[in-house]
Amino acid sequence: MRANAHSVCRVTAGCLAAVLVLAAGSAGSGTWTGTLPDGSVLQVDPETRRATRLYGGGAAPLWDGAHRLEDGSVVIVRDGQAVPSESMIDAWRAEPGAEPAMRERYCEQLVRKVCGFNEECGQAQPCVLARQLLRIEREEQRRAPLGSGPYPQTPGTGECLEALGNPAFPACGSAPAGRDASECRALVDRVCGADGRCQSSPACDPARQLLQMETEERMESADPAARSATGAECERAMQNAFFAPCQ
Repeated sequence: MRANAHSVCRVTAGCLAAVLVLAAGSAGSGTWTGTLPDGSVLQVDPETRRATRLYGGGAAPLWDGAHRLEDGSVVIVRDGQAVPSESMIDAWRAEPGAEPAMRERYCEQLVRKVCGFNEECGQAQPCVLARQLLRIEREEQRRAPLGSGPYPQTPGTGECLEALGNPAFPACGSAPAGRDASECRALVDRVCGADGRCQSSPACDPARQLLQMETEERMESADPAARSATGAECERAMQNAFFAPCQ
């Protein structure tokens, strides 16, 4: 995930350490590696999440537990599989692929964030203000010199970028049932309960973090209704016993 001031969320390594491995599948095709204190290499396969220790020409599955790397970060292995850390996810997503169509269209991202992907919060004041900023930006873009590109950066663009990190422009709340049934929203409702009654569940916070990651991906996507990489992870999480239904 790209780091910038407007990010909807940044999942910390500590939070991701709470997430059990999601079943087979990955957002990229590269194998992640890290160095253990003894100089051996920890290798995590993106397809299976299997953790392997490479040493002196040999290889062996890494035992379950928390393993501190040479750089001080920690990788947790459970049932032979590594819990995806932030660096793993970033590495897998860095594989060659299409550039998100909305990456620098901050006013449109702001509207999506505060109004909802399906106008769930279309009447709220932050949404009204976000749309005003979008109109200002588009007027500035129309006056931009020829050759500036289809979406030139303007002072209004900068205001929207700042607004994305401003608490006065909060993300639209939970969508009504059926309005925005993304994979990660379904996971949160399953684990935390649609009314939040299971929010103390160990899996609730990880599920919510995944929802935040999915939201950021959708904000930058040309088609926010399309399944994102994190959405695919949430779909697989439905089959993981860690993300048990709220009782």
